[in-house]
Amino acid sequence: MKIPLIVATFIFTILASGYCQSPQADSLEMSLQIAPQDTSKVSTLLALSGKYVASEPLKAKQFAEEGLALARDLKFLPGEIKALICLSEYHFRQGNYANTIDYGTQSLKIASQLGDSVAMADAYRILGNTNSFGLKQYDQALLYHLKALRIYEQQLDKVRLAAQYGSITWLYAITNQNLEEAHRYVDKGISISKELKNYQIMSYNYNSKGLIYFVQQHYDSALINLKLSIQIAELASDKAVIAYDKTIIGNVYLQQRNYAAAVDFYNQAMTESKNLNLREALKDAYSGLAKSYEGQNQFNKAYQFHLLYTQLKDSLLNWEVTQKTLMIQKGYEEERREAIITQLEKENQLVEKEKRLYVVFFVAGLSTLLVIIFLIIRSNHQRSKANLLLQELNYEVKTQNEELLQSREEIAAQRDIVADQNAKLQQVNDTKDRLFAIIGHDLRGPVASLSGLLGLVAKDVITTDELKMLTPKISQNVASLQEMLENLLRWSFTQMKGFKSMPAKVGLHAMAEKKIKLFAEAAEAKKIILTNKVPKELTVYVDENHLKLILRNLISNAVKFTQEGGYVNIEASISQDFIEIRIADTGIGISPERMATLFDGNSFTSQGTSGEKGSGLGLLLCKEMAEANGGHINASSVEGTGSVFRVYFKVHV
Repeated sequence: MKIPLIVATFIFTILASGYCQSPQADSLEMSLQIAPQDTSKVSTLLALSGKYVASEPLKAKQFAEEGLALARDLKFLPGEIKALICLSEYHFRQGNYANTIDYGTQSLKIASQLGDSVAMADAYRILGNTNSFGLKQYDQALLYHLKALRIYEQQLDKVRLAAQYGSITWLYAITNQNLEEAHRYVDKGISISKELKNYQIMSYNYNSKGLIYFVQQHYDSALINLKLSIQIAELASDKAVIAYDKTIIGNVYLQQRNYAAAVDFYNQAMTESKNLNLREALKDAYSGLAKSYEGQNQFNKAYQFHLLYTQLKDSLLNWEVTQKTLMIQKGYEEERREAIITQLEKENQLVEKEKRLYVVFFVAGLSTLLVIIFLIIRSNHQRSKANLLLQELNYEVKTQNEELLQSREEIAAQRDIVADQNAKLQQVNDTKDRLFAIIGHDLRGPVASLSGLLGLVAKDVITTDELKMLTPKISQNVASLQEMLENLLRWSFTQMKGFKSMPAKVGLHAMAEKKIKLFAEAAEAKKIILTNKVPKELTVYVDENHLKLILRNLISNAVKFTQEGGYVNIEASISQDFIEIRIADTGIGISPERMATLFDGNSFTSQGTSGEKGSGLGLLLCKEMAEANGGHINASSVEGTGSVFRVYFKVHV
């Protein structure tokens, strides 16, 4: 039985860190105005960060960053630890897991240096939460949480202990291991939270208890604990816990094939998750609704929720890949910083050596001068001998200086080599990131959607009429997917092999006519008039295959973003030293913000007027291929009126 990944996010709704909480929060802002620039102001800023972290996160981030800056100015290490913990809490809530790991690791290093065990435990806790919920690296997460638990047990910190029992219990349940120990931990958490009358932590632990029973397939016991968790969470006004409880209750009813009850609880969970922006819970609610409606033979609704589930799952997966990539980059940057520090230390050692040599030479020169003066006084006969000795010393100094200069030049050359290697590595890394982003963003969705639809066809649950109704949409998705794959493969090839332009004279009118025929069917389906206004005698000197790709992408985009009944015109003329090719449409136009990044390949295209999709690589390829042929491309647009794309190639003499 698949275990739902839905409980993790209210790890951060508990009183997770004593550093970011304050019972006097209401009077803190007034006291901040008169606080001196000392350690007490640092504490006030961080207490305010804790006050606002759930309700106004940007304000909490501002207070934490101000507290961190002041603590560092004062060299107040305990305050710096607390500020780093608060910032890691903020980034964890925002889903910025790479930054969470960065700040959490910094706080752990400083806390270890000071021997502050409680601060170390708080750092372990945030690192454990990030590895479990954010990165789903459960073994690593469990190691962090157990380290934090041992410290909290030694300190007898009941609030942190009760919350930590719930976190470890969730890990045991989600990995389906040590379930008996999980029961013992969660019972301890319930007992402590009852003693403290802390309804928030109590509801969290009852939720964990229900999850354990769900994993063990003891569904009646699961329902009892989950509904009790809802009642207690209402006392604590914790809507997030309630949303998660309802999602798991939906899972219980789904396993019992009580589809009507499952739909009811999933719908409640879906509404509450949307209001609270709980994307993991929303994803599981979509999945549960799809399965419940399928169990009720309501296949249209099942298909709709399956699409919503797939889209949200892909979005979350893409975000997770992005965060892991950022973590790799941060690790690489950390290694570079360490290498730079090592290099600077070597240079400092070289400078110190140089200074020592100068002192030695100065003392030696002074001693020699005194000897020479003494010798001059004694006898003029010794003057020539003293001059010879001085020349030898000067030559020795010159030789040493030349050796030092050569050493510096070698270090500079090595630094240039390292910088060049870093630039190449960054370029390769950027190419890899872009490929992963395109595959995760644009290819997974259509393939998953088509797979889901074919699954319904295979089960023979879609009628012939329904299949006919969906066929145009399937055809459109396949065509879009084919176009994306072609652009992706072409772009990937160019990144690895580079462009090789083989220019020749090409009849522009005939080429445009062929591309118009290629999109005639798509244009006809949207009642768009495609017109070739290129002069028949006009030729252009370019690589024919490159021109084909440019025209195909630009005409495809024009048709894609033009409404029914619109126009798309292909025109060309000679303007000074360039042949100008224009693809003009009467479509929806392009916003100024979108125009700013149109040709850089770093953003994804929006859907066309009939839901068509693209990868954003088409325009990047057009730009690169135009430039490979000595030309360039630009665009102009007015939102709601249309767009004009212009490609310029030099006139061949």
